[in-house]
Amino acid sequence: MIIKQRNALSVRASLPVVAMAVLAVTGCAATGGANKGASASESVPSVAQTLATGDDAARRGDFERALAYYMQAVNVEQTAEIWMRIGAASSRLSNSQRARDAFLKVLELEPTWTEALEGAGLESVELGDTASARDYLNRTLQADPQRWRSHNALGTLDDEAGNHGAAIAHYTAALEINPESPVVLNNLGYSRYLLEDLDQAARDLYAATRLDPKHERAWANLALVYAHKGWYADAVQALGKVADEAAAHNDIGYVAFQRGDLEDAATLLEEAVRLSPVYFEMANKNLAAVRARMGGSVRALSTHDAEIDDLMSGNATSMVVDER
Repeated sequence: MIIKQRNALSVRASLPVVAMAVLAVTGCAATGGANKGASASESVPSVAQTLATGDDAARRGDFERALAYYMQAVNVEQTAEIWMRIGAASSRLSNSQRARDAFLKVLELEPTWTEALEGAGLESVELGDTASARDYLNRTLQADPQRWRSHNALGTLDDEAGNHGAAIAHYTAALEINPESPVVLNNLGYSRYLLEDLDQAARDLYAATRLDPKHERAWANLALVYAHKGWYADAVQALGKVADEAAAHNDIGYVAFQRGDLEDAATLLEEAVRLSPVYFEMANKNLAAVRARMGGSVRALSTHDAEIDDLMSGNATSMVVDER
């Protein structure tokens, strides 16, 4: 049986990483004056001047250039503030190994710097080093229980371990601290989907899309929940926010096939083929698999606007409102 679903349908939001906020924390160290002993003709900039130039580049979003200046500075002077900048810039450049190494350098010099401890934990998650991630993130929360990113990251680790109850507790704690985070709401909704609490999952994911209408994974996960409720037309509409129409019909058709709704699966896959008859080879293969199992005619899909309104009415943002 050849029937596949694109991975993009069910993946969760990626973890937030240490960013410009860290640079802001260390910003005061970048504004020091030039070396008073330097002559007017001195051509070598001071460490403070080098950091200031790097900070200007970071504020413009040019993290490659910023990192180059920070590396120049750290070759002259080894301080926690400079290593913190290197970690933050490396994180923004998706170089998790270099970012974690830099944050650990900060902790060697300043063992109580909570931002560096959290940064090491978040980058360890990105590196797949689960044991180290849990250690750093739990230590972060011991030092500062208000670190919502640490709660969120620990929630994703618990979900991956199949401990969805513990994951939901972390997401809930994260929302108490940062109640308008679409990232956390998406993760919470997906965790509830894994527990087959589809109604509350839909509310959480819908709330995430309200907070960030461009949140691709929240729309994709909401589509997944609708599809598992049998609301296929609504699922296609939700997934269509972030995928082309043919792909949306194919993906939701796959879910319908999984659920045993063969007539709906055939309807969805036929539409996928109609929308992209040459390019969308996957839909043709999926449709052939469905037809081989079922035979017979297909039917039109129905929407569930009233049910969605009832589900969301008064509760769509309940997690946000109740946890402020």
